[in-house]
Amino acid sequence: MADPAKTASTTTRCQRAAAPVAAVSSLILLASGCGGPQVNYALPKDLCGIPVHQDLIRPFFPPGDRIEFDGDSFLEGKKAESFCQYYVDGNTALAVDATRSSQKDTALQLAARVAKPAHLKVWKRADGHIAGYGGTVYGTSSCSGSPSDSDGQPARTFTLRVSANHVGSTQSARLGLEKVMSALLPGAAHARGC
Repeated sequence: MADPAKTASTTTRCQRAAAPVAAVSSLILLASGCGGPQVNYALPKDLCGIPVHQDLIRPFFPPGDRIEFDGDSFLEGKKAESFCQYYVDGNTALAVDATRSSQKDTALQLAARVAKPAHLKVWKRADGHIAGYGGTVYGTSSCSGSPSDSDGQPARTFTLRVSANHVGSTQSARLGLEKVMSALLPGAAHARGC
């Protein structure tokens, strides 16, 4: 029968020897990228043709192997409505749509129309041009003279909506989407003739 004192000291020595090996193994796995799912595709350098810094959009693109684009480039023509979508491994990651309208809607009004019936909390930026809920953000800008999407009436408002399906916490999603919209809205409005 084994001596309990010797077994305990042998176990303690083995545990002490295994701790550094486990720590080094963990570091090697993290350094090699084996710590979890990875982004194995190049992030877009623009959204729907509008240049945007990749660091702004990185949080909204999930781990995966393949990215696909479908839809309109906002730089092609001055259509009243445009839409584009990005897929990662076949699943929608980010959708962007733009509309010129004869209505004088604010970003807060547009966000509230969808969020309130679903009992979602709506947020807005102090200037009122950006508002959203969950993984969706709206941005509005003045637009005049261009035909709108409403029976050829003059456009009064340009609206841009960005919806992200890959969001973390609501607060971090809000901050990130607000930054994306701030960067995207002026270029998208200009590209659409506003």
